[in-house]
Amino acid sequence: MKVKIDYLDKFRGTLFGVAIGDTLGHPFEGQTRAHVLSRFSNFEQFLQNNKFLFNTYTDDTQLTLHTAQALINGDGFDLKTFIKEYIKWLEDPPIGPGYGCYSSIRKLKQGIDWKQAASHSGGNGTVMRIAPIGLFYNKSLMELKNAAIQSSKITHLHPAGELGAVIIARAIAFLVNIAPKENFSLERLFEELISSINYAQNDIGDEFRQVLKEVHASVAMNLSLEAGLIKFSQIGVKKPYFIEEFMGKAFVHPYAMSTVACALFIFLSLKDSFKRCLYELATSGGDTDTVAAIGGSLIGAYKGFNEIPADLIDLIRDKKKILKIADELYAKYCQKYSPNNDNIQSLRK
Repeated sequence: MKVKIDYLDKFRGTLFGVAIGDTLGHPFEGQTRAHVLSRFSNFEQFLQNNKFLFNTYTDDTQLTLHTAQALINGDGFDLKTFIKEYIKWLEDPPIGPGYGCYSSIRKLKQGIDWKQAASHSGGNGTVMRIAPIGLFYNKSLMELKNAAIQSSKITHLHPAGELGAVIIARAIAFLVNIAPKENFSLERLFEELISSINYAQNDIGDEFRQVLKEVHASVAMNLSLEAGLIKFSQIGVKKPYFIEEFMGKAFVHPYAMSTVACALFIFLSLKDSFKRCLYELATSGGDTDTVAAIGGSLIGAYKGFNEIPADLIDLIRDKKKILKIADELYAKYCQKYSPNNDNIQSLRK
């Protein structure tokens, strides 16, 4: 008998997964994995003894929430609404922002058209905020792809950022439709992910498809976490951006391709345990807050809110705000795609 999926629980789980991953990874950003792991023998104990270090999420969560709010306000993707909402982020104010997003959105606030304001960075700033689009369009994959592409171009014109966003949005849509304890076919997942970027007939598209195949093969053969992180940490990164001193080390590069590969690899290797998955994402090295925010969105979409340990939820700031936005996004989703849904009727009361 097929298990009924609680989509509201999945929406909540995804947004909280972003916030938890971001919060856990933030204190370790910019450090090699070896250095991070040298600080403790037990992550859980370290977390309990040093909660002051884990006191905030960063721009990854902020922009994810603004993306969700833009979908709510615009009844789906609307370019002007997205630009307006991203400009609001500057008033939060931004926490640890990446250059690509920050510089582009500052130009948007000055009235510069997005085509001139957007950077040409291939960074992961488009991917870190994409989860709400995967949620909202989980039943409408053509709209998902278009929204992921257009929302990325607001700040990043490089194809790596765009393709990374499409891949993670498609992964979210796939996982939202899987029951929390149901196993799923790796082959089918990667077929869907590769298919989602087949429109990109260029060198970056070819390279991204090959990277996805390598991640699939590495998970299937149970490649160790350490070996996988070393393999994927700077995959696709070219000179002068490749960091020579981290060659052969686990240090996730902020390039979209590297970050997506590492987030997918860790999630798929450890998807049976929410805590272990998040702990390994947060200690992956390099751009730890972003890889953990993206990986957190994946396991949150898969397991849902009710499977998240209470102590991790308690760690997060603005819990009521995140819950409210998740519920409003779900309500808007139901209005658009399932107007007679019983769950949405209860939310309106």
